[in-house]
Amino acid sequence: MIRLSELLDLISEGKVEYPSNHKPGMRVTKGGSMCANCEYHEVKGNMCNNKYWLQWKNGDAKIQAPADEYCCDWWHEK
Repeated sequence: MIRLSELLDLISEGKVEYPSNHKPGMRVTKGGSMCANCEYHEVKGNMCNNKYWLQWKNGDAKIQAPADEYCCDWWHEK
């Protein structure tokens, strides 16, 4: 598994490409990688405190779906 810092280095060097329809966050089926089991999830208010999420969402920490039905590229196991 690649660490987030390594991925960010690759992105900044232009070595990572995503399809044009890629979205950094999306609804997922319950279970597995999801906001509810991410170290950045704040239960109170269903918020994400990851700095890249906040950049993507223009400072809005609110997650748009239940925490057990959403995940983003910046997920990290608790």
